[in-house]
Amino acid sequence: MQVYNNLNKKLEAFSPANGETITMYSCGPTVYDVSHVGHARSCIVWDMVYRFLKFHFQDHKLEGQQEYKTIWIRNITNVDDKIVNRARDLDISPDKLSRIYTHEFWSDMDALNVSWPDFEPRATDYIREMIKFIEDLIEKGFAYESKGDVYFRVDKHKDYGQLKGLSLEELEKGEARVEANTKKEKQLDFALWKAFPNEDYSFDSPWGKGRPGWHLECSTMIKSILEELGLGSTLDIHSGGDDLVFPHHENECAQSECLTDSKLANYWMHNGMVMINGKKMSKSENNFMTIKDLLKKYNANTIRYFALSTHYKKQINFSDEALTAAQTGLNKLLEAIDKNEKEKDMHEGLINTFRNAMKQDFNTAQALALLFDNKDKPLTVSYLLQVLGFDLSQKSSQSSTHNGEVLDNVMQLVLDIRAKARENKDFATSDLVRDSLTNIGITIKDHKDSRSDWEIG
Repeated sequence: MQVYNNLNKKLEAFSPANGETITMYSCGPTVYDVSHVGHARSCIVWDMVYRFLKFHFQDHKLEGQQEYKTIWIRNITNVDDKIVNRARDLDISPDKLSRIYTHEFWSDMDALNVSWPDFEPRATDYIREMIKFIEDLIEKGFAYESKGDVYFRVDKHKDYGQLKGLSLEELEKGEARVEANTKKEKQLDFALWKAFPNEDYSFDSPWGKGRPGWHLECSTMIKSILEELGLGSTLDIHSGGDDLVFPHHENECAQSECLTDSKLANYWMHNGMVMINGKKMSKSENNFMTIKDLLKKYNANTIRYFALSTHYKKQINFSDEALTAAQTGLNKLLEAIDKNEKEKDMHEGLINTFRNAMKQDFNTAQALALLFDNKDKPLTVSYLLQVLGFDLSQKSSQSSTHNGEVLDNVMQLVLDIRAKARENKDFATSDLVRDSLTNIGITIKDHKDSRSDWEIG
């Protein structure tokens, strides 16, 4: 089995290191707002990896192959400056805000049929362990306190820059353009603890009241859970979006490896970023799309089919045209499964060909094409679709999803016609449209900004 290891920038044979257990960690959400399509892509990808590892090494392992149990850890960052600032804007406590959006995230993951991880640690449950982590780094000379903050000395990590692929000197040149922080010995040094002596949402520590640094949270939770399981200090796989390579994952490596004198992870995997209609997703571009918005137009199987049709390392472009094409392709596959007679037995040849495609760095695009080409083997194709995380109980909802999209398009046309009538001061037509829709159970809502929307009921 070959995995692209972003640490060494090459394909490498995958060899689990922890006895009879594969350990995998994914960076989870910072819960201060609803999740977006970037989270959807990332979570679907790591769910796919988790499911295939279980299939390959446990559920459908080859004869004579070592059996490994797969453990997936995905954290919840529930203490962060973004959370504190958003809670202040909404005039609620940071704890309440993080609980609200943790449940929103869980709801989205459930709707996308993403597996529950085996462990889902929340940062605030590990504050004591984080403080001990920092104290041990200070004792070993890798960190220092400065006016209530604590910083990590990056030049103490001999391999700093390994994930980014740059030397310490190259990174320092880039940092020279940033305004100096007088609390630091060197500008690349990063915060392990940040002083917040006058804020309610802070925690007691030997350095005064404050909050942990973001990078520290993941390292501490990984160390604590691996030790609790008796699995040493090194993960098999650490995963996340490629926007986390530097500085987040680089800093995780540095602090963990200096403390434990061992690798944080043997394999580093990163998924490519999400574009919306050819542009980077951002609120300023007005192309920011939440998972909930996406699920109003497409069901979870369509979104997963689209996400897995591109290799996980590559950038992916969300567009209505691409998702509609994915939906059409998936519908053809599901309809063919329904029409064909059921096999009496699994087709092991197809299962092994599928396995071989996935063993090449989780080549889901090739695996899906293979399933499409073998639509006449419905029992086996259905089984392998579930290995990839498709929920086949949703098959019957494909046509209703399409009908819902048609209704959305028709209603948008009606609203546009009504808006034109109002613009021309043709209020008789405008009222007629509104009242006619009310009579058939569709309510029109007009807003102050001249925008209108609709709902059934």
